[in-house]
Amino acid sequence: MTDLLILVDPTAATFELTDLTAAQLPVTDLSAHRGDGIFETVLVSMGAHGATVVSRQRHFTRFRASASALDLPDPDQGLWDRVIDSLIAEVAAADPGIVEFGIRYALSRGEQGADGEFRPRGWAFPVTVDDHIRSAREQGVTAVSLDRGFEAYIGSKAPWLLIGAKTLSYAVNQAAGRYAAANDADEALFVSHDGIVLEGPTANLLIRRGDRLLTPNPDAGLLSGTTQRLIFDHAEVLGLQAEYADLRLQDVKDADGAWFVSSMRTAVALRELDGNAISVDQRLTERFQEIVRGR
Repeated sequence: MTDLLILVDPTAATFELTDLTAAQLPVTDLSAHRGDGIFETVLVSMGAHGATVVSRQRHFTRFRASASALDLPDPDQGLWDRVIDSLIAEVAAADPGIVEFGIRYALSRGEQGADGEFRPRGWAFPVTVDDHIRSAREQGVTAVSLDRGFEAYIGSKAPWLLIGAKTLSYAVNQAAGRYAAANDADEALFVSHDGIVLEGPTANLLIRRGDRLLTPNPDAGLLSGTTQRLIFDHAEVLGLQAEYADLRLQDVKDADGAWFVSSMRTAVALRELDGNAISVDQRLTERFQEIVRGR
């Protein structure tokens, strides 16, 4: 499974299956040295009636919004649907017993030709649900809070910061993860310079306060989460009232439950923040995971 790769030519609306381990990307591609591109990661759940791509439309809607924010060509949904479906078929054929896996798909601005025009390039490959992900689902995670370096709601004043676009420029997110690990934590939790809780480097935050399920407002300076919105869709069934709210660190520490939610990890309990234990709602954690995995 790990050797599969689909290369996409968005201009010609074509794609081809190739080998992930072979050289594919020229160093002149702007994704390689400028991070000039976008991506999404979807969870694929395999069942008796075939494959389900979790929040497929939400992911693609965000993919298109990210492309618009970066002035990239508008992605062709029909093309990318065929890419995803073809990759699912290849994975299922290679591993008939597989239960779940991810697909990461990306669009780069590509290379600039002699005529000054750019040649966009796309790709997609499968991502394994590994032991690290399974452990986080089962045991929860700890986190340290980190200053994101800007005030909340700055995106409305500085759209060039691309807040809310899912770009390939993930160096800051990776650095935050390394900082957390160096400080004996599993995750980081970004907080705005004026104290508003935002998100994790690769996940959104949810907290429960009584019968209210709360998450930071995406406009505050974070990526609008597909998994967060899927869970919000089911909040009423769970007996919860879903709301967007400005949260402070103390709100998270005092919560009746807190979770990092993302496509691959589904929902993992945040059991400690900055050395402070947080209540763990195991029943709700399991329900969130079932909802996201479609079970």
